[in-house]
Amino acid sequence: MSTVDAAVATALRLHRSGQWAQAVAIYDRLLADPRLPPVQAAQAYANRGAALRRLGRADEAVASCIEALVRCPDMAEAYANIGAMLQEADHPLAALDSCRRAIALSPGLYTPYLAMAHARQDCGDHDGALTLLRRAATLAPALPSVRYNLAEALLQHGLFAEGWQAYEARWQARELALTRPACANTEWAGQDIAGKTLLVVEEQGFGDTLQFIRLIPLVKARGAGRVIVQCRAPLVRLLTGMAGVDAVTAALPDAGSYDLWVPLLSLMQRLAMLPDHVPAQPYLIPPPDAVQRWSGALPDTAGLRVGLVWAGDPRLGHAAASRTDARRSLALAQLAPLLTVPGVSWVSLQKGPAAAQLDGAALFDPMAEVTDFADTAAIVRQLDLVIGVDTAVVHLAGALGVPVWVLSRFSGCWRWLLDRDDSPWYPTLRLFRQQRPGDWAPVVARVREELLRQVRLPRHDRGTALMD
Repeated sequence: MSTVDAAVATALRLHRSGQWAQAVAIYDRLLADPRLPPVQAAQAYANRGAALRRLGRADEAVASCIEALVRCPDMAEAYANIGAMLQEADHPLAALDSCRRAIALSPGLYTPYLAMAHARQDCGDHDGALTLLRRAATLAPALPSVRYNLAEALLQHGLFAEGWQAYEARWQARELALTRPACANTEWAGQDIAGKTLLVVEEQGFGDTLQFIRLIPLVKARGAGRVIVQCRAPLVRLLTGMAGVDAVTAALPDAGSYDLWVPLLSLMQRLAMLPDHVPAQPYLIPPPDAVQRWSGALPDTAGLRVGLVWAGDPRLGHAAASRTDARRSLALAQLAPLLTVPGVSWVSLQKGPAAAQLDGAALFDPMAEVTDFADTAAIVRQLDLVIGVDTAVVHLAGALGVPVWVLSRFSGCWRWLLDRDDSPWYPTLRLFRQQRPGDWAPVVARVREELLRQVRLPRHDRGTALMD
């Protein structure tokens, strides 16, 4: 094997293992080598563009793919990469055109089907997106990224049996950058658990844990002797004492302290849960010490007391997650029409960088004194309503049984399903969906109208009305 061929092989190995920065460095060295044949140079430019895209360096990625097409105008991979980047830059129609060109050149290539599916979702065509993802899965049935993307579409359509099975590919989907828990014991796959100690390990975001921790009592009902939950420290105090939970720990326990283990979100597949069987009653309560600490801490009001959260975690080191957060989050200034509704006392529930936007705003802000989700839960339980974008706080409100209005982006998270403004997960939750991508003004206007209607109602009628 020549030196050039060896470098190409190394770059591809790094690329396929998700080591994109290292792969780009080798592509750069290859492209500076005058011995690189023109066809291999075109392929290196296309691959370099794909890796740069994963690193969030969109402009450089597009330029690299264009260089590939200059050298090889019929390179399907370059068109597919450009299509994916156009979709991520909120140009779905242009993305579709580029992907169609890729498919015409190489009908067996799966990547343009993935990008087309996301573009179809951005256009509101979720049935078309699912068809495209099924096609991608036919072309690349063993590829984790394909199976994971198909899983989310299936779950969004309410096809839980197939969707949760496909969701098991999440650990190998490199764009998620998930780390599978390092548990030495056997993973629970649904076998008899009578008398056994089961370790349930959290994964992904705080909202995921708050949403799916509801399944623990069902596991306990299978006969588990003890259930231990491992989660990050901000959730430990809130989850301790929950029904079905025998112990909560922030660190993975020693292998001798449990018999079997399971990732939290795999419980849906292990328990064969369907949408109409999801436990939906309130299942969390703030611990007594948190209730005592926060009792009377909020300003007195004769009107509605409403919590507000307008932004998620920007995840700046994770390109895909950062793009999703940009679509779901708002600036506080965009919610200014809500803050002028008479008869509403506003409480900020915002943490993180976006909390700096509070400077001068007419919201009571207790969050600097909040140490964990138990504190936040004690505050939320004192509210009449929570209004927020799709973050952990709206899951917390739903789990507590507090009315919550969610401002949902156009393409929508899979968990909110399709074509409905309620949720099988939380009976107290209402969805206010974007009708056009990126257009929050009509959503805010609808929420303002609903708030005005609520403050006009007699106080004893508000509890039910807030959930209607």
